Amino acid sequence: MKKEWCSGVVALLSCQRRLFVYVLLLAFVSCTHGLDKKIDDEEEPVVPIEPVDRVEDLKIESLELRPEENEFIYGRVTFMPNSDSTRWSASIENYKAKLSGLKVAFGVKAARVTVNGTEQKSGMTANDFTHDVVFRLHTTGGKYRDFTLSLTNPSDSYSGFPVLALMTDNEKKVDSKETWVTGRMVLDPQESDYEWCSDTMSIKGRGHNSWGQPKKPYNMKLVKKEPLMGMKKHKRWTLLANAGDRTLLRNRVAYHLGRLTDLPWTPDTRYVDVLLNGKFVGNYLLTEQIRVDKNRVNITEAKEGMTPEQVGYLLEFDRYAEENYFHTKRRQLPVNIKEPDEDLLTSAQKTYISDYIDQVEGLLYDAEMVDVSYRDLIDIDTFIDWWIIVELTENRDTRLPGSCYMYKDAGGKLCAGPLWDFDLTTFKGNNRSFMHYDYEVDLNAEGHTERSLWYKRLFSDPVFKARAKERWMQYKASFGKIGEFIDQEKAAITESAIRNWEIWTLSSGSNGDESLTWEEAVERMKTNYSTRLNWLDQKIMAW
Repeated sequence: MKKEWCSGVVALLSCQRRLFVYVLLLAFVSCTHGLDKKIDDEEEPVVPIEPVDRVEDLKIESLELRPEENEFIYGRVTFMPNSDSTRWSASIENYKAKLSGLKVAFGVKAARVTVNGTEQKSGMTANDFTHDVVFRLHTTGGKYRDFTLSLTNPSDSYSGFPVLALMTDNEKKVDSKETWVTGRMVLDPQESDYEWCSDTMSIKGRGHNSWGQPKKPYNMKLVKKEPLMGMKKHKRWTLLANAGDRTLLRNRVAYHLGRLTDLPWTPDTRYVDVLLNGKFVGNYLLTEQIRVDKNRVNITEAKEGMTPEQVGYLLEFDRYAEENYFHTKRRQLPVNIKEPDEDLLTSAQKTYISDYIDQVEGLLYDAEMVDVSYRDLIDIDTFIDWWIIVELTENRDTRLPGSCYMYKDAGGKLCAGPLWDFDLTTFKGNNRSFMHYDYEVDLNAEGHTERSLWYKRLFSDPVFKARAKERWMQYKASFGKIGEFIDQEKAAITESAIRNWEIWTLSSGSNGDESLTWEEAVERMKTNYSTRLNWLDQKIMAW
């Protein structure tokens, strides 16, 4: 009996032992399944950065904030160590930055890194840098060493002005007018009311004389159409450097004047502080680029197979000859065909538009008296409005000619405009002569360099002259308020302008104000404009 009882106890214990092992096995499988799921749910498993056994071997090798991982960082920000390497510091300058939620790219010698117990992944884990962040570096055995990261954003390093941040891929330099460099742009309103915007972009240099200046102008092409700073949506934009304009205001004021007339389209503009790969490169005028588009020069865009009469043409009368150009037969005016561009322009289209221009010129010059049928070929109101702005601003470069645009839509007349390029040789207070009304060079004179436009002949037509006086009277009240506009713009860009002239110099130029301070130059511009306005009014009203 005792033996049978003992055998039963042993059997029961054996069964319980098997049951216990089975339960343990189930628990193990359940735990490992949960662990596998946890690892699978993470972006990547946490693995040791580098096996380190001794605390004294723990160290930070690099710390950096990079734009590719931080949407609101506009250039690489590098942390530097103090003498014993336990505190690393960096400063974000030239714009007001958002310090919370920043992801640091780091190189360390440690088994792992934590911040307040949270595992850190280089360039992936966000931390709040509105206060010091403590990086804890751990050895393989669990010992650790703390390093303090301090990030500042000095308020005296930025103006609060809207920032256009341009970040090229791999920080590639923009040193060509032909080669586009890809990257990303951010329009950060800072302390203004404009909307924040970001897009992939390409950028290249632009301009003729202006490209030779230390402060470079640029053309920018976005991936999608954007309404930057309240301007109409488009992909193509220009950044005017105004490097030779002490006031920084000449283009802005000239385009504002143009928008007071009935010219169909004049570029809209906004001032921005430009950062190129994190470096402040100055105050720029973000400007609508001259393009054929319904929101800009609204003419028929060329498509393959179109006849010459079906195409809209955009022309630039300019001394710098480009790929598709011709010279007029009588005045030898150099004309660049901007649209259709070189990929679409046919020889028949080039012949058509050059013949059309020569026909206009022939009606103006072939006889002693102007053939008034020229009015059937040009839109005289646009020619008058363009002329008024050129005279008000004293744009002498237009007599070379330089940056004188015209366009012709399919089935339409030749129109003057849009306005372009007013940063040099303007607003000088001339009260002695017109730029075009009575000006015309003798092409047979020795050493002549300018090719004057058709205005002396146009003004010999009494109808054209009378219409010019009518339109002057229509606009002059609004022209009289430009002094107030200059004061308003001066107040708006003061901080940005001061910072601009802290990094750039202007020792010579054609505006006559290069030796003045910025404030003095602006006041001189306002006075000169008033002088010119009064002189023009006296002359035109005496017609």
